[in-house]
Amino acid sequence: MRLALPAAIAWIVALSALLSGAHVLGAALCLLCATVCCGVVVARRRGGVLALVAVAAACGVGVCVTAALAEPVRRPPVLVEAAEQGHLVDAVVVLDSALAPSSGGKLRATATLRELDARAVNVPVAVFTSPETTAAPHLGSTVTMRARVLLTDPGDSASALLFSDEELVQTEDPPAYLAWAGTMRERFVALCAQLPGDGGRLLPGLAVGDTTAVSSDLDGAMKQSSLSHLTAVSGANCAIVVAAAMAVLARLGVARWMRTVGALALLGAFVVLVTPQASVVRAAVMASIALIVHARGRPAGGLSVLSVTVIGLLIADPWLALDAGFALSVLATAGLLVLARPLANAIARVLPRLVANLVSLPLAAQLACQPVLILLSSTLPVYGVAANILAAPAAPLGTVAGLIACIVGTAHPGAAFVLAWIGFVPAAWIAGVANVTSGLPAANLPWLPGVPGALLIGAAAAALAALTMSNRLRRHRVGALLAVALLLGTGGYGGILGGAAIADALRRPATWTVAACDVGQGDAVLVRGGGAVLLVDTGPDPKPLGDCLAELGIQRIDLLVLTHYDLDHRGGVAAVYGRTAEAFVQTPHDDAGAEIVSDLEQAGARVTIARAGMSGAVGGIRYDVLWPADPHLDGNAGSVTLSVHVDGLSVLLLGDLGQDAQGRLLRRHTLDGRYDIVKVSHHGSADQEPALYETVAASIALVSVGADNDYGHPTGAALEMLKRAGSRVFRTDEQGMIMLWSEPTGIGAWTAKSAQPEPAVSPSG
Repeated sequence: MRLALPAAIAWIVALSALLSGAHVLGAALCLLCATVCCGVVVARRRGGVLALVAVAAACGVGVCVTAALAEPVRRPPVLVEAAEQGHLVDAVVVLDSALAPSSGGKLRATATLRELDARAVNVPVAVFTSPETTAAPHLGSTVTMRARVLLTDPGDSASALLFSDEELVQTEDPPAYLAWAGTMRERFVALCAQLPGDGGRLLPGLAVGDTTAVSSDLDGAMKQSSLSHLTAVSGANCAIVVAAAMAVLARLGVARWMRTVGALALLGAFVVLVTPQASVVRAAVMASIALIVHARGRPAGGLSVLSVTVIGLLIADPWLALDAGFALSVLATAGLLVLARPLANAIARVLPRLVANLVSLPLAAQLACQPVLILLSSTLPVYGVAANILAAPAAPLGTVAGLIACIVGTAHPGAAFVLAWIGFVPAAWIAGVANVTSGLPAANLPWLPGVPGALLIGAAAAALAALTMSNRLRRHRVGALLAVALLLGTGGYGGILGGAAIADALRRPATWTVAACDVGQGDAVLVRGGGAVLLVDTGPDPKPLGDCLAELGIQRIDLLVLTHYDLDHRGGVAAVYGRTAEAFVQTPHDDAGAEIVSDLEQAGARVTIARAGMSGAVGGIRYDVLWPADPHLDGNAGSVTLSVHVDGLSVLLLGDLGQDAQGRLLRRHTLDGRYDIVKVSHHGSADQEPALYETVAASIALVSVGADNDYGHPTGAALEMLKRAGSRVFRTDEQGMIMLWSEPTGIGAWTAKSAQPEPAVSPSG
């Protein structure tokens, strides 16, 4: 436990130095040096405690020195100049990770920039390249690229981002000690691609941490059920490798020191195979220290080994302090080492010991990690512990079978395929657990976001840990009462938020047909029928659209329609990458539109340029494309306009058509009284054709608009026009999400603000 203080100090100093900037580094360094000197002098007189303070200060000094020395190297003038000018540069990089899909549809890899416009540098960067890359270079490859440079924040592990619309050109193969791993990993992923369903997609992640085949739906389910750690290679995988190596070598009668050397060598090869991500490096370094200590015949305390590992890695790379994967790996390990046994003992007072042991492990890890998880997503996974208990027996089976299949695949493909099928069974079970638990009611409850939420949940976790670990605290009446009060207060707060979320979910109608998501100043309208889902536009940002889809339980989009390429209509499209079957789009007239089309296609969608006269059906939804009549029209005037009929409702979706285009649409089509619902064009701007709305005479007018927007939408003129047309107006800025459906007496409506059904709107308006 003693070394935990220096590790914590090193982490805090790293965070402070990286987030505060260079001017604080110097002051922190001077202060820490003075602390070290004072600590050493006093320690000679006072002994242990102050000596530990001196060690902690020395660790902080080490972190500061590393950060200070690295800063000028990470931001050379040539890099800053390239970013400021914004022109394309010639870059030579060495890939530090394999290329993998990113949220924006491009391929991403971490790399080290070696040359920039023929000038030598040594800068950590992140590379984004075309998803059309045919032969992705392996880890360790040297590649050239034409790219634009964007500097990152000082605390980012990558000093800059390099964006290229072209393929990477490999100029040098990886060194021999790295080259074998990429080939082995690719063969294993290809082998698993022959396995069916989510189990086949998940197995490479369990065995070697390769999640390229994992769909966005499965990835979301794994995260919502707190099972995503199973596809991030960490301590459990390294423990399996080391234990297997030690057991085999011991069986062969190899001496202890040779067993240690052999296990270390195999562990190093495993790190290369799975790629050296932060959590992998943490686990490997910790395992290496434990092996060396064990070889010397000394006991290796888990928390001490973890602390030394953290100190060493933060001194070597202070930017790990801001790496979420590294933090979660360390906290989960610490939770298991410190909390698991006390929690098991406490639970065993009311439940059988076996059950207590099963519950304590995931609960300890969840309690330790939750403050960081709140910073990433302000929700609490209700079924996370239960999901981990159900998945726990399957995880090692899938990992071991998959890893052996990967290793033997080169020499014996047939045996590897059999082993992959064996690994498929537990992988499919884990995927099933994730899908079921993430789909249960109130699977994730809201929590106070940001640092306040992290501090609150952290304080509650600390109070629970203190009550379970400290007999002295339980006997101390005031301390125990304070801890219990904190837990009750936190639980009450969570109950209020969670209860409200559950109540809203229960009141939300399950039979809706049309839903307008509240995405701010933008459009995102869903239509559902016959088991199919149509989405028209995606709003300005992926997060609100993703939240809306999650609230409504939408996993797949059968047809996506992007009416045009303004940001408020296509900015959230990344939220549906990988789960869209087909997309209708406006003709691209610039690079931004072409890039969106390319990204959709690379994410698996069939993309069609929409034009007037197209018609068809998805599930129970019948649609007709009414506009654009001329494919050369772009922007608002060329907005894809749909007529939709579903479950007894008729819907007209106008995109951002202006008054002139609306008039031409009216002259081209017979729209008299055909529609129950109209999605008002351009968020209710003044650029409307009143004759269109009077002719359509829709019972309900949907206005998708952001609260307190700078455009004055919806305008008074537009609202007055809709009133004259006999339409009842529903607005997302005032009412939040809006849901509509057909009823015998008219059109049923529900809004998030009222959280209950509105009076039915009669067809006559």
